[in-house]
Amino acid sequence: MTLREHALAAALAGLLAATTSAHAQGTTPAPESDSLPGSKPPPLPSAAGIVSTPPDFPRGRVTGVAFADYFYNAQGDPRHAYNGAGADTVNPVYIDGSGKPIGRDLNGLQIRRLYFQVDNDLSYRFSTRFRVEADSKALSSDGKIGVFVKGAYLRWRNLVPRGDASMGMIATPTFTNAEDFWQYRSMEKTITDFRGLASSADLGVSLIGFADEGHHAGYAVMIGDDSGQKPETNRQKRAYLALPLRWSDLRLEPYVDYEVIAGGKDRALYKVFAGYKRYRWAVGAEAFTQVQHAPSGPFKEPRGASLFVRSTPFTSLAGFARVDYWAPDQRTAKRVDQVLWLAGLDYQPIREVHVMPNVEAMRYRARGGAAAPTSHDLQLRLTLSYTFARPQS
Repeated sequence: MTLREHALAAALAGLLAATTSAHAQGTTPAPESDSLPGSKPPPLPSAAGIVSTPPDFPRGRVTGVAFADYFYNAQGDPRHAYNGAGADTVNPVYIDGSGKPIGRDLNGLQIRRLYFQVDNDLSYRFSTRFRVEADSKALSSDGKIGVFVKGAYLRWRNLVPRGDASMGMIATPTFTNAEDFWQYRSMEKTITDFRGLASSADLGVSLIGFADEGHHAGYAVMIGDDSGQKPETNRQKRAYLALPLRWSDLRLEPYVDYEVIAGGKDRALYKVFAGYKRYRWAVGAEAFTQVQHAPSGPFKEPRGASLFVRSTPFTSLAGFARVDYWAPDQRTAKRVDQVLWLAGLDYQPIREVHVMPNVEAMRYRARGGAAAPTSHDLQLRLTLSYTFARPQS
């Protein structure tokens, strides 16, 4: 290399060094992770660093249900008599199974039931419920719609594996599952409830659960005062036992209860419920007999059966129909049997609201020379049912 070439190389090296130094002073180099293609972003904080908080207890929920009717009695007893307050005193307003016909041409608006319920979870295993009810039968001293306690109990979840214990004023297992399957308590009670063979709630203790993990075989055992929503007045108790079974779409529930009554009397109720639900329709049936023993004289044995069907062909429109047969004493030839008919439509503009035009009829059948009422019953109704709820606090 000549001297001239050496001088040119030295000049180029000096220029390159000066340019690099000026660039380093005017900018900040990017981090290595950003300058390398395909590099990963910085790792997120570890999940172990997130502190979980326990669920809030106690927590509560307020719910309620109401149903009311506009009714017109198209057929019934034509006689009317009024007291000083202008109330008809001859016949009942509603078909009640008492054997007394309703008053023909009576009409109006009635609140048949109003529930107000508070559920409170004290912990994972303990919860409480308090429920009050108002209807047009339980009246205050001045004749206004009254309010009474319908439920008040403490529940201990999983006291035994898959079994919950309750104590207080609790629902009896007599027709709980049948009523849930019927789904139209707003229309009418199930037959055992309608005939007054057991109360829907009683003061007592219960254990309800399942024998298997798949919840196919259940049980409900209860000891109660048999005083309903009233205080206990005697030392006799009522024992209840229900065994609900389920296979796919089929339901089956044998049931029995027994009570010793003062004066050498006792009574036992035997009942079976069956239901089948498939797609948009369901059919159910109940049959029962109650043997009422007495220290002397013949026993009494009221007996009955019920068959119902319901269908939901459209999301907002359903239909239902039911027929009940009732014999007040199967062991007596001279009696008046009753047949109850019920049918209607169920329109739901929203899930919580039901508008239901329906008809209910009672037919009286005299047997063995008994005297039946001179009039059958036919009641036309437009029933409104709605539920409300306040989310858990």
